[in-house]
Amino acid sequence: MPDALAHYALSYLIASRMVKPKHALLIALIGLLPDIDSLFRIHRWVTHSLTLAIIPISVALAIAFFMNYRYLKYLALASTIYVLHVILDFFTAPTPILWPITDQAYMFNVELSGIVTEDGIGLTPNISIFSETADFTQQSAVNGPLISTTGVIVAIGVVVMLLAEWLVKGSYLRRQR
Repeated sequence: MPDALAHYALSYLIASRMVKPKHALLIALIGLLPDIDSLFRIHRWVTHSLTLAIIPISVALAIAFFMNYRYLKYLALASTIYVLHVILDFFTAPTPILWPITDQAYMFNVELSGIVTEDGIGLTPNISIFSETADFTQQSAVNGPLISTTGVIVAIGVVVMLLAEWLVKGSYLRRQR
């Protein structure tokens, strides 16, 4: 599963494209919200349902659109980051993305394996969807990585990309003077 660091780093990367970096630091925390269910010792619970997420997201966006248009950008960004978390989890373990429409938790697996031999190159694609009944029973313990190798790799990639962007912008600005 993507760990908290990976969820936060990707959320920050997306947020930093739309808002100031200091605001992105705060908004990126929304990328961790679906895992709040772990505090109740039920991981991948209703907080991981896209069906249920659509309701408050739609209401909030409608209110922002009609009442205070300036917050629409922030709500759209927050909604995107929340949904991204659920989609990332959907690729790593069974996730109840369609609950309560169905009681199934789904996992999508994509893989492309390759082999190079003296006879040439061979590619083997594998795409599968796995499902199981969602388990919303409270566990005696819920554990998982807060930081893992995957999270560190993702965070390094985000930092390098942001640093390269900063360097290029600085270089461009210096040339304009």
